[in-house]
Amino acid sequence: MANVFDYIFNIGGNYTATINGMSTATGDFSAKVDGAQNSIGKLTMVLAGIDLVKNALSGLQQATDAFSVSGIALDSNMHDLSAVAGVTGDSLKQIESFARQSAKTFGTDASVAVEGYKLLLSQLSPELGKYPDALRAMGDNIQITSKLMGGDGVAAAQVLTTAMNQYGVSLEDPTRASEEMARMMNVMAAAGQAGSAELPAISAALQQCGMAAKAANVSFEEANAAIQVLDKAGKKASEGGIALRNVLGQLSKGRFVEKQVADELQKAGIDVVALGDNSKSLKERLEQLKPMLNDSALLSKFFGVENANAARALIQGTEALEGFTQAVTGTNSATDQAAIIMQSYAERQAVVNQKIEDFKISVFQATGDTTLWAGATMNLLTPLAQLMPLILGVGKLMLWIKSLNWAGMFSAIRMRVISASVGLLMYNESLAAGIVVSGGFKANVLQATFAVLRFATVGLFNALKGLGALALSFVTGGTASATFSTIASTSFGVFSSAATTACRAVSVAISSIPIVGWIAAAISALIAVGVYFWNTSAKFRAVLKGTWAAFKACFSGIGELAKQTFGAIGDLIKAAFKLDATGISAALNKLKSGYTDYGKQVGQAFNMAYDAEMAESAKKQAANKGKKQTANGTAATVPAVEVPITDPTGGGLANAAVGSGSGGDSGAGKIRNVTINIEKLVERIELHTSTLTESTERIREQVAEALMGALNDTQLATE
Repeated sequence: MANVFDYIFNIGGNYTATINGMSTATGDFSAKVDGAQNSIGKLTMVLAGIDLVKNALSGLQQATDAFSVSGIALDSNMHDLSAVAGVTGDSLKQIESFARQSAKTFGTDASVAVEGYKLLLSQLSPELGKYPDALRAMGDNIQITSKLMGGDGVAAAQVLTTAMNQYGVSLEDPTRASEEMARMMNVMAAAGQAGSAELPAISAALQQCGMAAKAANVSFEEANAAIQVLDKAGKKASEGGIALRNVLGQLSKGRFVEKQVADELQKAGIDVVALGDNSKSLKERLEQLKPMLNDSALLSKFFGVENANAARALIQGTEALEGFTQAVTGTNSATDQAAIIMQSYAERQAVVNQKIEDFKISVFQATGDTTLWAGATMNLLTPLAQLMPLILGVGKLMLWIKSLNWAGMFSAIRMRVISASVGLLMYNESLAAGIVVSGGFKANVLQATFAVLRFATVGLFNALKGLGALALSFVTGGTASATFSTIASTSFGVFSSAATTACRAVSVAISSIPIVGWIAAAISALIAVGVYFWNTSAKFRAVLKGTWAAFKACFSGIGELAKQTFGAIGDLIKAAFKLDATGISAALNKLKSGYTDYGKQVGQAFNMAYDAEMAESAKKQAANKGKKQTANGTAATVPAVEVPITDPTGGGLANAAVGSGSGGDSGAGKIRNVTINIEKLVERIELHTSTLTESTERIREQVAEALMGALNDTQLATE
């Protein structure tokens, strides 16, 4: 008789409940987001207001600084000048007005003009401070020279004061000294325009040769001309000044020239005394040395080897020297060049800016110390505005603390303390009587804790008391001995009772720990699950047996692995000492092959045990089927269940229900309906593939295998 099975697959789950939970969680999250946005919006408005105040304060501070910076710089330099020159009162105010007017004329800061005045006073003489007009004229010369030097007023002041100091310009008449400074300025400017040496190089050369030129009665114009001649010959800046100083020094020797050199000069027709005649110009004295150009030995002997080239350049360049001298004499080169430079857009803009700065200085001076306090106040308010969020937060915290019901909280604490005290007294009375009550887990733990504390105090104290009374009973006699014995007995009884009670309380607490039951339940559940799968799943048994076999192979082969590993290491060390590359390679391969073989043995043990168990299970299934068929007397026909390989669900699990007459003879035998509920078709599918195109086929195979496994298990169970 054929059995007909009607398979009904019900695939259930918590889809609807999960979706509803997700919807509820989404709504709660949206509400929280809206609340957070409202809070953030309020906070943003507060911070925006604070930021507005901070920006306003910063703007006021910047405005105050804009009106103060020029005035502060001018005021500082004026006080420095007053300290250096001792100028005060109206004279100091007059010098300040000169500086401000100079700034509006030349487009430089008034403080820079005052800095030039300070250099004049320090480099020339502090007495100039008593002559404001002369100081103003010299300051204007510095401003004009600075236009030729890229606006560097300090460098310009150094150039002019160096020239005046080297040539020893007298300052007894400050007005005449200012005129001499203007002449020197124009001479140096014309020299820089006509020759190759610029003002900084001229200043460096004059530092070396100025005094020597003055002593040799060489005019400032001719000295500048000689510096230009030497500059073209490669003797630049201070090197040219040193060369000119040495040449002038040799010319000034006159009759004190060495006798041998004097004789040679006389043979060449050169008058030694005329060379030292200061009434003659430098050009005239150098021209007397023309015959020396044909006698290099004499030239080197007279001027020295180190100065021979410079002397030759000057002797050969007398015509150029005269041309340069004429070019720099009686000119207004510096003033003319500065006037051209100041016609540029940048210079005209600087002049306009300084007129605005002068207005700011006037405002600064008119407000007095107001800007001082305003700036200090702004410096204080700006960080306060930045700290305002913190201040507001602290204020709200203080208000919240103030609003707390302190009286109610203290009353509640008081009641809890009284309740705890009463409870402890009751615990103490109960434990003193040896009463231990089993309650909940927390109550038992509290009881055990208090019992242990009572034993640690009362019990141990009575133990010590009993020992002391016992000792006294030994050393006394009569009534005293009996009294101490009674005390000792009572104390030991209290100690014993406290210890017994503490042990009982701890035992009750331990027995009530819920985790013991949890662990027992978990172990029982795991054992039940393991037994179930051991009895029902061949794969489960195969995996466990394979794992056990691999575990045994792992430990059984570890000795051989160690032997091979240490042997390979020994070979490696020997080969390394011998510098044998082939031996090193062989040792490494031996080490590698040892671990490879070890892994293969473990894997083979697992596979062999797994395959053996699966084969044994299949054999048992076949034997059971044969026994069942033999017992029925006929070959039991099990209808083949068609499971499409390409789509194991048949286009949808809804179509998986098979009618009561399908797969067998209609009404030919007993019909048995079997309902299989599959809550989770596949718990977890792991795909191991090297190409993405294999993924679909692997999923189909896994689903088909799961369905076939369910059908086979049901078939075996119903046979």
